[in-house]
Amino acid sequence: MLAAAVAGKASIIVTWNLKDFPAQDLRPNRVTSQSPDDFLTELHAAFPDALIASVKRARLNLRKTTPTVERFIDALKQNGLKKFSRMLCQDIASLQGSG
Repeated sequence: MLAAAVAGKASIIVTWNLKDFPAQDLRPNRVTSQSPDDFLTELHAAFPDALIASVKRARLNLRKTTPTVERFIDALKQNGLKKFSRMLCQDIASLQGSG
């Protein structure tokens, strides 16, 4: 994965498997690693409106069911996005609606 990141000129590897990507191995290639939870939390801090719009679209684009906003956020939390789901709870009104 590191070779792909370097070849693609990526600066961040987003993975749950942080233990296999220690900073001292990544630093010479000018790459860092982050958990998906940290990555999405930082993305939300940098681009809150765009990220909220993307999350809203993702929920509404589910094909089998469209869960309530609360259930959608809970599913994210259950899948390890604890910090990100807390941030989304603060924007719950923006995630409501169909468009």
